[in-house]
Amino acid sequence: MRLVTCSGAFLALATLAPAVNALPSFGWGQNQPREDAVTAYGGNDISKLAKYLPSSNLPKPDGLELKFVGLGIGTQNYTCNGDKSAAPGTTGALATLYDMGSGLANDPMAAWKLASVTGLALSLYNYHESLMWYLNSQGYQDVLGHHFFTPGTPSSVPTFLISKIQQNPPVAYVAKKDNVTAPAWAFKGLSGEGAIPWLRLVDNGKSSGGVNTVYRVETAGGNATPNCENRPAHWEVPYAAQYWVYGPKS
Repeated sequence: MRLVTCSGAFLALATLAPAVNALPSFGWGQNQPREDAVTAYGGNDISKLAKYLPSSNLPKPDGLELKFVGLGIGTQNYTCNGDKSAAPGTTGALATLYDMGSGLANDPMAAWKLASVTGLALSLYNYHESLMWYLNSQGYQDVLGHHFFTPGTPSSVPTFLISKIQQNPPVAYVAKKDNVTAPAWAFKGLSGEGAIPWLRLVDNGKSSGGVNTVYRVETAGGNATPNCENRPAHWEVPYAAQYWVYGPKS
């Protein structure tokens, strides 16, 4: 059974907020990286969350240490070539990663909050002020970094830049190794499109800064339509997800 927290009260209040245009990716992070970011992650507080990695059939992060937990809010980006019957292509994703780890590390309710955060955040996607109010209220307002795709051959590379660490920011260049379908209870998105799969992404050999594995879990929204009918050449689908970032033990 999934437990729903009292955070749902924020959603009701959000309906009173004026709608705003969907903000461009990377535009939501108003809080700049802090000088004490390294200190904030210098202890083992974040390790308290390791036992709460959402359960799934993805291989476990055995032998690795949890380094960061980010709430990703942004878009999955798709393409169509004019063939209405064809399945959409993808150009990856763009998302701001908010620092969930620091807010949850010492939160006695962490285990109960994890299941509801992404769905609630995505439901507030078009209500920027309410979204930021919610993130601030939970201690998730600081920008941890960004998720994007780096051009590469034969395909673009999923990339996670942890810009909150200002000196030698960790960067994970990864490739998908395992995936599972999002659970039936996952929030299906602003248009009911369905939640994108959960993933285990592993270093492609170019990561740096002590990170090498990323789990995409607790996804909300983001799925493409089955085919390209009534779709433009380029289009985006809002989504949210939790990104649990691991690396070798210190």
